[in-house]
Amino acid sequence: MQVLPVVQGSIKPIFGDKMVGRWQKYLAEAIGTFILVFIGPMSVTIFASVLKLDQPYYFGPGLFAIGMAFGVAAMAAIYSHGHISGAHINPAVTISLAAIKKMDVKDAVPYIIAQLIGASIAGFAHSSILPELGKAVDYGLTLPGAAIGKSEGIAAVVEIILTFFLVFTIMGVAVDKRAPPGFAGLIIGLVVAMDIWIGGPLTGASMNPARTFGPALVSGNWTAHWVYWVGPIVGGLIAALLYEYLLSEKKS
Repeated sequence: MQVLPVVQGSIKPIFGDKMVGRWQKYLAEAIGTFILVFIGPMSVTIFASVLKLDQPYYFGPGLFAIGMAFGVAAMAAIYSHGHISGAHINPAVTISLAAIKKMDVKDAVPYIIAQLIGASIAGFAHSSILPELGKAVDYGLTLPGAAIGKSEGIAAVVEIILTFFLVFTIMGVAVDKRAPPGFAGLIIGLVVAMDIWIGGPLTGASMNPARTFGPALVSGNWTAHWVYWVGPIVGGLIAALLYEYLLSEKKS
């Protein structure tokens, strides 16, 4: 979900051990993903089960609030530890940045593992706090919606498009050095919210394999799970490659 580029050498080794700096980045990714996957899906449970607003993605105020919950959670993660790990909090973002060599490739797999650990802890925390109420909505799990006939193929296309918007924005406001400083977290958070306002009723608007993995793990519902890996990764790669090779500033 996200999303400042990793600045090499920005973390000073502690006690002369370079691995300590790397573990700081991995821990930051786990915590950031926990924030996103706890707050966002929990907001779905709150609006659908606690406040009794049926089909929250179709309910105007509920849809708006869920989008804002995800967006603010993303902003919190970006501003709190973007300077440590880059605040990817999303395997699709990590894979995209690794593909265009904007991060150390050897960090990519540990980043993704950390993100999935953070998402898993968030899922189990959600199920521990609201076990029955959360179960009613599969703990905020994303699934292809009735509006698209529950089609997994259409859902994958929607996720590609939504994640394209997200990663393209990340490239423009966080990765590109020409971008005005200080606004990345705000703009990225708002794009997350925007994607949910449009894509929520269609696919749940995951844009992030880890965001779907946490609720799937605790609910045991793996329906259409491939959609939420393939869609975000493909969309993210298209956005990153297009921006990097067609729109980025070329060195003379």
